[in-house]
Amino acid sequence: MHKRNLLALSLISLLAISIIPSVLAFQIRDAQVFTPRNEVGVEFLSVRVTTIEHPQGGKLKDLLAGVDERVIFRANENTPGIEVLKEKINEGLLETNSPAKVKEVKEVVYNVALRDDGMKVTMQQSLTLKLLITGIVIQEALYDQPAIIDLNWRGFKVNGQVPIILNTDSTTVKMDINTMRGYLEVNHPEVVSLLSRDSKFSSMLDDPLINYERIRELPITQWHKLINALQSMAEAEKWGVREPAPAVTVVSAGEGSLREGTHQPRIVSAQATIDGSTYYMTIQDPPISATLDIYYWAEPIRDNHGDAARVYLTDPGTKLQQSSTGNFPLMVLLTFAGMMGAIAGFVIWRANKKS
Repeated sequence: MHKRNLLALSLISLLAISIIPSVLAFQIRDAQVFTPRNEVGVEFLSVRVTTIEHPQGGKLKDLLAGVDERVIFRANENTPGIEVLKEKINEGLLETNSPAKVKEVKEVVYNVALRDDGMKVTMQQSLTLKLLITGIVIQEALYDQPAIIDLNWRGFKVNGQVPIILNTDSTTVKMDINTMRGYLEVNHPEVVSLLSRDSKFSSMLDDPLINYERIRELPITQWHKLINALQSMAEAEKWGVREPAPAVTVVSAGEGSLREGTHQPRIVSAQATIDGSTYYMTIQDPPISATLDIYYWAEPIRDNHGDAARVYLTDPGTKLQQSSTGNFPLMVLLTFAGMMGAIAGFVIWRANKKS
């Protein structure tokens, strides 16, 4: 590898480490499902790396020459305009056939980095959404019969722009958090104007960052399951739940196995010539990964409604059927952290492979 390529890789690696959360693999970082309260406390994480190569130079290179920006934006339930985000998410939930709705936006953290290395522009985005969702119970538990809860909520998508008021360390700004166009329109409108002249590039600028549809591609009945009678309540306490649970069912996807294979990243690429200069744009999203902690004894099911679970509030004994995929494979538990680091490395490598 040439020295220039090594230097570019080092710089972008440092940039990624500085702004992107360490668990790049997760689309659902954490989900605490409380059936008796009819609520889920969930933390969604979206990560995206977009590169625009300009090997022939051109106006894009001129507009972004020397740019090196790193910004963290924040919002919460008290932020002006947060209702727009809640309404958009509720629309996405409805489209998944889920009865759930957003009760509270606990936190929004939007990380953006933009850098030009002389050969390409790299834009990295990560969006953390901490939400309290209600309305997940489809059927209440009755006597020794289980409750039925909806799990379609975990795979919603938000279409269109979501402009809200965001806080930085020094100022506030109204910005769309759902697309690449949002940040660029505020800070580099001439770049948006240039790239939008090609329909393929314009569509990629509008590609939703809040998109967890790939999570639902793997039916919930094929997720790994582990019933843990010794689960700590520490995570639940972050969502205001302090009642101890006799068991927690951990349901997880994204690790890969001989049965499900390896989950692949999402890659979208396009080429366009604008004003005589050819550009190559690539969007890269990491493979899916998600973990749900369903309090009490749960059995994932799939029916006409979609993905759901039976939740027993008392020990069901032999009533609880074994998951079709069984418990977590031992190697999954041993290599879980390593998987996340590998995905992070893959995303950075993929962004630089044509340098």
